[in-house]
Amino acid sequence: MMYIVTSNQMYRAECNAVERGISFPQLMENAGTACAAAIKKHFCISRDNPKKILIISGKGKNGGDGFVIARKMWEYGCDVTLMLACGDPKDKISQDMFSLAESTGIDILRYNNNLTLLKSYIENADVIVDAVFGTGFSGSLNQPLSALAKIVNSSKAKTVAIDVPSGTNCDSASAEGTVFKADMTVAISAYKPIHILKPCNSYCGKTVVADIGITDGDFEKLDSVVCFTLDSKDVKKMLPRRKSVSNKGTYGRALCVCGSMRMTGAAVLAVGGALRTGAGLVTAAFPQSAYAAIAPKLTESLFLPLESNLEGTLSFSAFSGIAENAANSTAVLIGCGMGFNKDTTRIVHSVVREIKKPMIIDADGINALSTNIDILKEAQAPVILTPHPGEMSRICGKSIAEIIADPVSVAYEFAHRYGVTVVLKGANTVVCGTGENEIYINATGNAGLAKGGSGDLLAGMAVSLLAQGMNPFDAAVCSVYLHGLAADAVAEKTSMRGMLPTDVLNALPEFFSKFE
Repeated sequence: MMYIVTSNQMYRAECNAVERGISFPQLMENAGTACAAAIKKHFCISRDNPKKILIISGKGKNGGDGFVIARKMWEYGCDVTLMLACGDPKDKISQDMFSLAESTGIDILRYNNNLTLLKSYIENADVIVDAVFGTGFSGSLNQPLSALAKIVNSSKAKTVAIDVPSGTNCDSASAEGTVFKADMTVAISAYKPIHILKPCNSYCGKTVVADIGITDGDFEKLDSVVCFTLDSKDVKKMLPRRKSVSNKGTYGRALCVCGSMRMTGAAVLAVGGALRTGAGLVTAAFPQSAYAAIAPKLTESLFLPLESNLEGTLSFSAFSGIAENAANSTAVLIGCGMGFNKDTTRIVHSVVREIKKPMIIDADGINALSTNIDILKEAQAPVILTPHPGEMSRICGKSIAEIIADPVSVAYEFAHRYGVTVVLKGANTVVCGTGENEIYINATGNAGLAKGGSGDLLAGMAVSLLAQGMNPFDAAVCSVYLHGLAADAVAEKTSMRGMLPTDVLNALPEFFSKFE
């Protein structure tokens, strides 16, 4: 698990570390040392393979990190030049670090808005380190720094940002003007929003996290909620294991109430996702009128064709069959391609009120909830909701623009108000559970998922993990991560433009081999 913290949370964590006995000067020394080690490793630097390093430092603490990096790269045998981009350092710790760097005899330049004199240093550098501004920066670069950034960005040198690319706004993950673009960003202690949130995370290039002595305990002592993200190693540890001695009953039974005459593909994708993600038995419940379109595309699932109404969706009389099958299931999915009318709304409400199995409500199931959202307080079992911003708007009363602007707060508030797990889908899907720090921000996935059917596949994958015994929050987090990562793998082989949800579904068997 990797924390995602704001600039203020990072400062408070540093203060907690200082209370444990680490000094602020030591933290700066640790930060510069760790960043230099990351640069050395990434660019294969050694005394036998030295590089020309240009370090552009500001006058604050980020600049102080740059002074330590300059000294460490010099110790590695590199040809180091230090450029002061904003004048001499201002705070005492940075001044001390500058004096240490100066004592090595490395070249020190001062940027006085004269790019002509400095251009040759930029053009001749192998690696340029951006240590101008840190997480506290807001607004936009001034004209001289903007001009400097443009020259750096156009150079052939590899660029490294220390903590954040200068010119970006850390907490809002935004940029208002020219930015020092990085090939690699070394995040200090933890990810920040700018490292994760699209599209401005692209300014960071590859992001690695440098350990400077801040512990999990320092973050856990914060009095504000902390978000986190995961990588493949974390997810692999969380997934249910396939046992050498087992049977289909070992891996749960998922009931998928999905599909209608107009949206048969939703059922196929949801059920396929549940099967491909490892559920032992999957039952597809759909309107009898859609049988001829759905059944031929599903060979491994059980079928539960139920009464239809004139609109080609489930009639409310189908609820008794749903309830009977749910009693023998370990998890239930309802809503994908279900249609939205009086019958389907009554079915969804009845499922929430009466069925005592963990459930996922998606798509038209969420639309049904929007007619009486307080019914969630009557739920007899854990509930996961998987809305996109439009569906979220219908159930929370906020505009789509408000939701997109602050998805974490919206999802967190709703999850805690109604006691459910919320999967708020988007470029960075947010998963919020009912626990205080159950806020996950997903970093996988791509624009190829912006197509109808992607959400149905995700819902099927999530109900599969839920049926296999994972708790709701973990099932939601893992399915979101895996869904996005599988789509990334498909996009590399095909394209984002041309890929389809069925391509991701068909890629799952080979893809999951990496997690066994």
